[in-house]
Amino acid sequence: MSGWRSLPRRAVEQVRADLRDDPYLRYVLLLSAVMVGFWFWHRIPNFATRDEYSRLLDAMVTYASVIEEPSFEGLKTGIEWGRAPFGATLYLYTLAILPVMLVAAITGDLGAFTTIVFPSWEFGHYQVWAATPEWIWTWSLVSIRLTNVVAALCAVYLTYRLGVAIEGRNAGRLSAVVLSLTFGFLTISKEAGEDMPALVFVLLALYLLVRYVQTDDGTLFLAASAAGGVAIAFKLTAAPVILLIGVAFLLRARATDAPLTETLYRPKLLLSGALLGFAMIVLGFPTALVAGAEPFIERVFGGSTSRMSHPTGPDAPVWWWFLRGYFSALGLPLVTAAAASVVATVATLRDRSSAVHGTVLILTGLVAYIAMFSQWHDFRVHHLLPTFPLIALLVGGRLVDLRERSSSLARPVMAILLVTTAIYAGVGTAQFASMPRDEATAWLEDNSEEGDVVETYRVHIQDTAVPHSLTARHVAGQDSEAEEAMACPQYIQIGYRDLLYLKEDTYYRNGDAQATYLRSLLNEEYNYRIVAEFGERPPNFVPQRPTPGSFTDLLRLGVVPHTDQFADEQELAANQYTLILERDGECDTSRHPPF
Repeated sequence: MSGWRSLPRRAVEQVRADLRDDPYLRYVLLLSAVMVGFWFWHRIPNFATRDEYSRLLDAMVTYASVIEEPSFEGLKTGIEWGRAPFGATLYLYTLAILPVMLVAAITGDLGAFTTIVFPSWEFGHYQVWAATPEWIWTWSLVSIRLTNVVAALCAVYLTYRLGVAIEGRNAGRLSAVVLSLTFGFLTISKEAGEDMPALVFVLLALYLLVRYVQTDDGTLFLAASAAGGVAIAFKLTAAPVILLIGVAFLLRARATDAPLTETLYRPKLLLSGALLGFAMIVLGFPTALVAGAEPFIERVFGGSTSRMSHPTGPDAPVWWWFLRGYFSALGLPLVTAAAASVVATVATLRDRSSAVHGTVLILTGLVAYIAMFSQWHDFRVHHLLPTFPLIALLVGGRLVDLRERSSSLARPVMAILLVTTAIYAGVGTAQFASMPRDEATAWLEDNSEEGDVVETYRVHIQDTAVPHSLTARHVAGQDSEAEEAMACPQYIQIGYRDLLYLKEDTYYRNGDAQATYLRSLLNEEYNYRIVAEFGERPPNFVPQRPTPGSFTDLLRLGVVPHTDQFADEQELAANQYTLILERDGECDTSRHPPF
C-alpha cells in the first residue's frame, strides 16, 4: 500500500527533476503548448466533429436529467441516453463542464440545462443547440477543448519521459519535438473526444511497464495494468495495451537472473494486475454501474468487433488507408524518416543493450496497432493517433544514434527533417485561424437580419456554417407546416459534401435528381444568386478527391496539410468549402430540393 501512496509523490518529483535538470524541456513544452493550443476554439459554439458534440451532450444530458429528477433514476436515465454507451469520457467531460453548470445555477440560467433533457436527434440535435444560450455552448466547448489540450501536453511529456527512460535525454527531447510537430497529433488536439485522453493512459501504461522491466517493482506493474484499463475505458482501440502488459511481464522474467520457470510463476502479480485492469474498464463505463452488464458487454464485445467490417469510406486496399492516414498525419519527410527508423531499429535490436527492452515494447505496440487496424475496412487519422508517439520515439532514438556515429551527417539530416516537418505542421496549424466554415459563419452573422433563415442540405449541424443567432432549416425530415413556412429562405448554403453529388460514381452521395438541382442552384436559377464563397472552389464545383487505391494521388496528402478527407473525422479546410446563395426576387414555387 505504501508503494501505491508514493506513486503520485514520485511522479511530481520526477516532473520537477526533469524541469530542473533539463534546461531544454521547458522550451519543448512551450513549443508543444503553442502548437496544440493554437486556435483551439475554432468552430465554437458549433462543433468540430460529431464525436465532440455527442460526448458533450452525453455530459450535458446527464446533468439535465439529474436536475430535472434528482434521484438515482434521474442519474440512470441521463447516463443511459446517448449515441452509444461510451466510457470514461463521460466522467471527464462531466467534470470539465461543472464550472459552466455552477455559473448557470448562480446566474439563474439553470433552466437552460433542463431543456437539454433527451434532445431530438434530428439535424444533429439542432433544436436543442439553437434553444440553449450561446454562452453555455461556448464555455462548455472551451472547457472540454482545453481538457484535450492539457491531455496533448501530457502525451508530449510522457513521450519525453519514455525517450529518457529508454535511451537518454537527447532521445527524449527529440522524440517530444517530433511528436509536437506531427500534424495529425495537432489536429486531434483541437477537438474534444476520447482519443487524446486514451492516448495519455496508453503512454502512462507503457512508461510504467518500461520502468517495471528495468526495476522489477511490482507496484509499477499493477499501476500499468490500472492505467491500461483506464485507457481501454476511454477508447476500446487501446486494447493493444493488454499485449504490452504481457510482453513486459515476459521481458522482466527473461531479464531476471533466475530460471525462467521460476520467474514466470508469479500468479499473485498476474492475477492482481488482470483484476485491477478489468475493474478499471468496468468502472470506466458508467452504464455498467447504473444499467447492469448487458449494455457494457454489447459495447465492449459487439461494438468493437462490428467496426472491423463496418464501412465508413470507399473500398480500397488496406495499404492505401495506411498510407493515406500517415501521409496526411506526418507529411512525406516524416513518413520517410519513420519508415527508415523502424527498419534501422529492427536491424540493430540486438545491439541495443540496456535499451532493448523498452525498444521491444515500442515495436510491439506499433505492430499491434497496425495489425489491429489492418483488419478494418477503413480507418481515420484519429484512429492512428496511438502510433504517433511510438513513431516519434523510434525517430528520436535513431537520430541520436546517427549523431553519435556521424555528427557531420546527422546535422543536415536532422535539420532537413525538423525544418520540413515544422513547415508542414506549422502551415497546417496556422490554417486553423482562417477555416472556410468559420469565415462563412461570420459572414452570415454580419449580413443576416432578424428572422432570416438559411437552408442547408446537411444532416448534422456540425457539417454547417450556421451562426447560433440564425435560424437554420434542414430540408430532410421537415413536417409539412415547417416546409410551407420556410419554403423560400433568405439564404441557401452549399458545402463541399453537397457538391459530391456532381461527381460521378462516388461511394456515396450519388443521385441524378440531386445533381441536377444543385447545378441549377449554382447556375443561379430559382431566383437565388451566389453572394459569398469561402475556401478554394473545386473546378466547375466538382470535388477532386484522391482515387481510392491510387498511390500517386496520395502524394499530395503528404505535401499539403489540409487535404481531402473521408467520412467522420474533423473536416480540414479542403472539405470546408462553403458557398452561400441569397434570394434575389420573388419566391419560385417550382423549387423542390430533392433531399
